[in-house]
Amino acid sequence: MPEKSSKIVLATGIFFPDVGGPAIHVRKIAEALHQDGWRVVVVSYGDYDGQEQFPFRVIRISNKLNPFLRRTKYLLTIFKEAISARTLYAFNLATAGLPVFIVGKMLVKKILIRVPGDPIWERIVERGQRLVSFADYYKQGLYLADRPWLFRIIKFVLPKFDKIVFYTPFLSDIYQKFYKIPAGKITIIPNPVFRRQPLNVELGNEPTVLFAGRFVAYKNLELVIMVFDRVRVKLNKGRLILIGAGPDKEKLEKIITSLPSAGHIEIIPKINQDKLFEYICSSWVGIGPALTEFNPNFILECLSLGKPVLLSRENGLSVKLPDEFLFDPQNEQEFQLKMSQFFNAEFYKRAKTVVDEMALNQTWDKVINSHRNILEI
Repeated sequence: MPEKSSKIVLATGIFFPDVGGPAIHVRKIAEALHQDGWRVVVVSYGDYDGQEQFPFRVIRISNKLNPFLRRTKYLLTIFKEAISARTLYAFNLATAGLPVFIVGKMLVKKILIRVPGDPIWERIVERGQRLVSFADYYKQGLYLADRPWLFRIIKFVLPKFDKIVFYTPFLSDIYQKFYKIPAGKITIIPNPVFRRQPLNVELGNEPTVLFAGRFVAYKNLELVIMVFDRVRVKLNKGRLILIGAGPDKEKLEKIITSLPSAGHIEIIPKINQDKLFEYICSSWVGIGPALTEFNPNFILECLSLGKPVLLSRENGLSVKLPDEFLFDPQNEQEFQLKMSQFFNAEFYKRAKTVVDEMALNQTWDKVINSHRNILEI
């Protein structure tokens, strides 16, 4: 257990009430560490007008500031809080990781980082500059053509953290190879996935495909819409619900209005987790259609609530899925065939049985205890 005076700074890009993997992880870890006796301070970007409801301090750097002022204020805040801290823990590479690295080395603090994704590949593909999977992007050396300066910064900085947490070996293996991270510094802590009690909501009368996430190019939502439209026209049943926000929203709305199945496709703004669980329970299948899906929380949440999923083949999911649940996001014919299966009542019944028999036992307690171990509590 830490001494009462032990202080830890958790640096994140998003935090409650934002919905997303890093926001949820930081909240759970912060609450547990506070109970263990740590003095916890969370530093995050974001704007929140509500009353803080946590027993630890939360400092938010407004996104309304221009990028230079926002990042400078974030860095100075980390520095101020780090002076009296024992440990700094970052929850992304760029916006939180770099400030933590700079401050940690200046003040000689223990520094840890959890890597939730790849800031080079993600930025390139979400803007539609390239249409290539994560693994192929690195195999082809495209990072040197697109963001050589950022690649070199990460390669210099990341191996110098005391501990580096990944949630899937798929991401860890690529980083160990290309960023020369010592294997001894790496810890794999899978995202939580466990049986949840399904909510008492009615299942939709017709097959409902559900997506929740960011509306960006590499999520392949344009393809999802077009394939769903073909399936809907062919089978004369089905609904598609897209929940989220992002730069592609208007583009997707225009595509939808031109389709025969426009009346059966709905876009819903971002919602909180409780509401999202209601939508999952009332839907038939959750979909993760990105070119690469590392270990998507939305898919894990669907499985935890007993729902079958459709997921890209290139993924780092901590749960092994049958081939019927997987598809190549660049093969429209296969994608259409796989989606059509879930519109068949008998197939869907079998798919539900498969999910019911999956070993889902990565609880939050296990996740938190793994973080405690690397913090040497």
